Amino acid sequence: MTRSLRIPVLLGIGAAYLLTGVVLGVTLLYQPGRSDVPLPGITVADVPVSYDVPLHPQLARIGREYLRGTVILSDGEFESSVERRELGAYVDYGMLERRIRYLVTHRTDLDAFLRSHEESTLEQVRLGLPVRLDPDLARQSVLSIKYAYDRDPAPARLDMETRKIIPHEDGRLLMVDETLHKLEQALNAGGQSVELARVVLAPESTTAELEDVDISTVLAWFETPYCLMKRCWDRNHNLELGGDLLDGTIIGPGETLDFNEVLGERSEARGFRLAPTIEAGVLVPTPGGGTCQTASTLYAASFFAGLEILGRRPHSRPSGYILLGLDATVSYPEVNLRMRNPHDFPVVIHYVVGDGKMRVEILGRARDRMVHFVRRITQRTPYKEKIVEKQDWPAGVRVVVQLGVDGYRVRRYRIQWEGSRAWREVTEDVYPPTPQLVEVGTNKSLSTKGFTPPPGDTHKPYQADKRIKFYMDENGKYQKIIANW
Repeated sequence: MTRSLRIPVLLGIGAAYLLTGVVLGVTLLYQPGRSDVPLPGITVADVPVSYDVPLHPQLARIGREYLRGTVILSDGEFESSVERRELGAYVDYGMLERRIRYLVTHRTDLDAFLRSHEESTLEQVRLGLPVRLDPDLARQSVLSIKYAYDRDPAPARLDMETRKIIPHEDGRLLMVDETLHKLEQALNAGGQSVELARVVLAPESTTAELEDVDISTVLAWFETPYCLMKRCWDRNHNLELGGDLLDGTIIGPGETLDFNEVLGERSEARGFRLAPTIEAGVLVPTPGGGTCQTASTLYAASFFAGLEILGRRPHSRPSGYILLGLDATVSYPEVNLRMRNPHDFPVVIHYVVGDGKMRVEILGRARDRMVHFVRRITQRTPYKEKIVEKQDWPAGVRVVVQLGVDGYRVRRYRIQWEGSRAWREVTEDVYPPTPQLVEVGTNKSLSTKGFTPPPGDTHKPYQADKRIKFYMDENGKYQKIIANW
């Protein structure tokens, strides 16, 4: 190669080495955090962070304020406002500090950060708080909300005083795990509200379904008397409570009424009081005593309204407040009263309790049938007397604490007429005899002077006609015929 050609080649090679050295120098000399790249402004939860004071105290103050803030949990109908810390929320300060220090020491990586954080700019980086949930505290908080939130569906009912519809209310159940998941997502995103995860429970009847219910006609009614004396007040309270719970109950065409299901458990926790109840022919105090009168009055009214009786049991002894053969005993949950509506229109039960009378009306569109009750006593069994000796009573003192009642075997007929069609149902009730309990003093050393015996049974001796016919006439009045056949 000539000398004139070697010089340009050598110059070119030298320039290439020089350019390579510059590139390598820049690469080797660059370190993250160089002062020639400006520090970005940083905010955490919209609060500026200063470079002039220690970082951790600033973040701790921001976190405390944030955790004292509230989150609204709602579903559009229900709303609960709870502090974040009460929900078990806490800030992961270690992660937050590492994130900030990385952005400061790797300032040239801001472009990659900004691509995933559209709300930030080269001059201002906006960071949220990394929030975590304590699973136990969070679940406990959501469960406490669930107790206030959950409710059973309430069917639409008729206010029997105003004859207006009481609208239905959907039931609802808070789904705990799903709500916790939504809560954690909202806290991480800095959200102020959380939509509750829930399940809606439909009621048995809706407001729309009751709009066409016709209660213009009394298909049948029945009344039973009750005591107004002070000793009967607890029993009367149970009558009023039972009437309130059953009043306005609707039985659609072909539907069944379950007395125990509608009335529920008779317990003191539900407002029922201790009052006498017949058990094995003996009166004993139990919660809800008197409920059998509520059931018997309903049964008699339903009997004359032509409802189909699916399940009914008579008392173990006759009741003085109702005709023999028209009573019904109930005991939650075993002994029940069940009936079906055979009409092609809904019927409504209406209770009125007051002034010593319990009245039940079966209301509907039209009274399309006549119903007669015929009763015949086929067997009568005399009661026996049981003597209970009282050694702490003077001899000769005698108190009848329970009147005896004869036992009866009763043949019952229900005869119905609908247009030109007639049919009858025949059943039999058995009432065992109730023994007469007499307490007798046996201590001859005690004087009767100054001794006050306890009051005895104040009921009148029970009597029943052997044969009767009982029915509600065309004018809605009951007629009783004592038969000679």
